[in-house]
Amino acid sequence: MNKTETGLSLSTKVIFIWHMHQPCYKHPDREGYILPWVRLHAVKDYYGMARIIQKCGKAKATFNFSGVLLDQLFDYAQRGAKDDYVNLTLKKASDLDSKEKEFIINRFFSVNFERFIRPNTRFSHLYDKKQSHPDKFSSQDIKDLQVLFNLCWFHPYTIKEDKNLREIIAKGKQYNRDDKEYVIKKQYEIISLIFPLYKELVKQDKIELIVTPYHHPIMPLIYDTDILRDFSYLKKPSLRFSAPEDCSWHLRKAKTIFKEVFGYDVKGSWPSEGSVSEDIISIYKDEGFKWIGADEEILFKSLTTDYVSYDMIKKQRQLIYQPYKFRGVNMFFRDRNLSDTISFIYQGWDDAAFAAADLLAHFKRTHSYIKDISKERAITIIMDGENAWEYYNNNGVDFLEAVYTELNKSGSLETTTPSEFLKSNRSRKLERVASGSWINGDFGVWVGSEKNNFYWNILRRLKDAIEKSEITGAKREEVKKYLYLLEGSDWYWWNTFYDTSGEFKNIFFKYIEKVYVLLGKKVPACINAKR
Repeated sequence: MNKTETGLSLSTKVIFIWHMHQPCYKHPDREGYILPWVRLHAVKDYYGMARIIQKCGKAKATFNFSGVLLDQLFDYAQRGAKDDYVNLTLKKASDLDSKEKEFIINRFFSVNFERFIRPNTRFSHLYDKKQSHPDKFSSQDIKDLQVLFNLCWFHPYTIKEDKNLREIIAKGKQYNRDDKEYVIKKQYEIISLIFPLYKELVKQDKIELIVTPYHHPIMPLIYDTDILRDFSYLKKPSLRFSAPEDCSWHLRKAKTIFKEVFGYDVKGSWPSEGSVSEDIISIYKDEGFKWIGADEEILFKSLTTDYVSYDMIKKQRQLIYQPYKFRGVNMFFRDRNLSDTISFIYQGWDDAAFAAADLLAHFKRTHSYIKDISKERAITIIMDGENAWEYYNNNGVDFLEAVYTELNKSGSLETTTPSEFLKSNRSRKLERVASGSWINGDFGVWVGSEKNNFYWNILRRLKDAIEKSEITGAKREEVKKYLYLLEGSDWYWWNTFYDTSGEFKNIFFKYIEKVYVLLGKKVPACINAKR
């Protein structure tokens, strides 16, 4: 590491943490998955994001996986797991019944319209046909749709490297069974390469791998919904939910699957949705984690005192560019402005080089401002590592390659990972940590509305029913396993943000019904009425 005569490092470190997560899509009473998003994002993003790092010289990044995502990826990679979408892709168009055809017509356009449908003549024609005459789809229309939908999910590197895929894409229409089977076979081939690729990058010291609590729960709310006393504007559920022991389970379970897949103990974590509280950080400490990430808003609120107002603290942005420590756990705070700009703004810039140059200019200005303030300098980017890229031209490849390449050449900026950074840099002590998430610094996405509070009341009723039941052994463990699943954040997220398919709600209630069946009870009428 180059240093000046004063001991300050010449370079400011840049930490990229790419978060990967999908909830459990399994049906409780049959094999396979209901939704295909683990398979499809694996092919396009989990594989592609690692390949970009592999290609871009000395660039480094950190990848965060939820525990349940690792389990499902393992299921696809090692057991050849299937989902309803892949089963319908491989089924002969002439053998599909009317409901299956309707499913394909309604669901196989679930890709970014501007990036995938509009530029493709055949895909665009089928989309228009869906709007005007969905009952007029021929068997060939269905076959073409089956192939076109799945083709959208290959990473540009894969297409560039596979002659057969390029020929299928160039064909454009009149697809046959061989085309379908090759596309799906190639998807599973890519999935089988993901874990070996990440392991190799870890061995090369190019990436750090970390984990989110198993079912991606909002841990402070699972610990105790009375945490909402800190947010008077959010209405508490009428029934208090509190399960600190479940928070420990989610972390231990995630650690276990991580070690089974990658072969070593994980050190860091991006808590689900960046949601933290002091109690949750104590659990991270107890479970052996060395560091976690959080949003800058959490830091600003944590540093606010009776003598220094929140508004005064928030103006001091230099505060977020160093690690802190609370109860023995190091904390990195994301630069919200830059993280959200990559997530939501640059996708609309068609010139990837211009977008990358703009980001680098922000990095350089930050370096210029903080370089004489502290030697423990790190600009931390934490964001979704999968969903953003379908909104970018070329799946964000041009943008990410340009960013990594320019950082590699920079004399003032250098990529690193959190664990590597902590080896040679000290953390500043935090006296307190405010509770909240990366969205608005509170939990309003997952609690407070009538619909979401009803879900929290369901959780409390299920927890009480399980505790009062007389079931024991494996059956009791199975029931608790389903309760943990229902604690995941996604069911509440999709109560707040419109779920067009309704599948998240369907899955949620399927597992509620499963719990009551195992307990030998009927689903209460007040719950059934909300289905």
